Amino acid sequence: MILAEKKRLLCVVYEPGNFQVWLRLVYQGRESGEFDAILWSPYSLPDSDRYQTEARAAGTVYVEETSPAGGIADIYSRLSGWFSAKPARLPGDLLPHISGTSTTSTSSETTLKAWLLFAELAPPERYAVLCAVDRVRRRISICEDWLVKLGIDAVVLAEDNVERDSYGWIEGARRRGIRTVVSSYGAISAQEAVTAYKHCPDHALCPELVALVRSYLPHWLAEGEHFAITRLPFSEMLAREITGVAPFNPWLVNSGHSHAIALESVAMEKVYREFGFRPEKLKVIGHPLQDVIAGAARDRVEKRKTIAAQYGLSSPDMPLAVVAMPPDQSSSRRCSYSTYAELVAAFARLPYEMAGLNVIVSPHPNISDEGRALIRATGAILIETSVSDLLPLADVYIACVSSTIKWALGCGVPTINYDCYGYGYSDYLETPQVINVSNDSAFRDALRVMAEPGERKRLMDLARQGTADWGVFDGKALDRLIRLLLDDDI
Repeated sequence: MILAEKKRLLCVVYEPGNFQVWLRLVYQGRESGEFDAILWSPYSLPDSDRYQTEARAAGTVYVEETSPAGGIADIYSRLSGWFSAKPARLPGDLLPHISGTSTTSTSSETTLKAWLLFAELAPPERYAVLCAVDRVRRRISICEDWLVKLGIDAVVLAEDNVERDSYGWIEGARRRGIRTVVSSYGAISAQEAVTAYKHCPDHALCPELVALVRSYLPHWLAEGEHFAITRLPFSEMLAREITGVAPFNPWLVNSGHSHAIALESVAMEKVYREFGFRPEKLKVIGHPLQDVIAGAARDRVEKRKTIAAQYGLSSPDMPLAVVAMPPDQSSSRRCSYSTYAELVAAFARLPYEMAGLNVIVSPHPNISDEGRALIRATGAILIETSVSDLLPLADVYIACVSSTIKWALGCGVPTINYDCYGYGYSDYLETPQVINVSNDSAFRDALRVMAEPGERKRLMDLARQGTADWGVFDGKALDRLIRLLLDDDI
């Protein structure tokens, strides 16, 4: 019997939360013997030493391209023993093309328009654009080279975002006939980037450039009262179009050229379709973190008893609120509270004081040690575990415009969505089991609703009726992702 060749995956790590998800993939590959998986970050992330230790324990390697001091990391020594001896894949122009979001004709048309815009620029602006084109091409070449050196068969990313280097991995993989999959659980919004950058000087355009972009590449332009911006700084934007790696809608995440987008729910598939994504590219398979939720749901009663005993909560039968504490964003956004300490106190104490709920707090990964100290100072119970472990135990979920609200709805948990930073998203305005609030007074009113047993039961009944649309909680999402990466047999 001829044994199948062991496959190799590259898992791109952009944020701390990505690491733990991809580590589950590593262990699954080791257990099955079907594939290896290398963990790769273009950044230097917090807890790098811990990530490397955990990767070694799992039988793999975690690589960061940048050192903690900001220099170039010693990648080669880290990857010693991982270079591939199998025949290199030929460039993609010698293999069947893996289609992306945009068709070839559309890509050629927008590239032509980008060059026409370029021709109208002054020499200094042209030079800046050409420097950006050079950076994009070099990044693609670097990604492609590592994919070949490491013998990668498929690439998985947590998101495809124009602000990151996902275009480099996706295009480098396309050239070599390597499959790329985005396994997404984040929200998708056309307004988020506009809100974030509408007053950013790097994205702002002078009137002459506004006219040119409006004429040639209007899908990159956002205009409003007192602002006109492009999704990326002008030179970077034009470079992405000239090199042919621009997404079909730069204001949306995951709108680039990956082979497939793995979605967590039917509800998210509907949103993606409404934004113009090709239906055949969308795969509703669930998300690996939903497997964690499914496991926790099976042991709900025992886990609630354990937490109640461990942290000295009131009776485990008393309603439990899980609070996803948001990070401090006051440096970039206006907040409902004067200080982060006031915000923490509101999220951590009011659910207990006003609604008589047992409260446990799950901190956002980006909350600093000082922020965690503020949470503890309120007397709240802070549990350093993923919210995916806690949501199935909850009777009420409290969060700030978090992508995890979808998981709460999939678990049948009514939610208070407190938009304390004023994002103004409309995602859940038509969802009756979500109470949307944007200031302290409305938050207190929502807690009064949750304090009333009959009203809380009504919301819980509503939440349980719509769970099927909000997730796939059968514990097999990771298996389906692996099949999508290796053979598309789902």
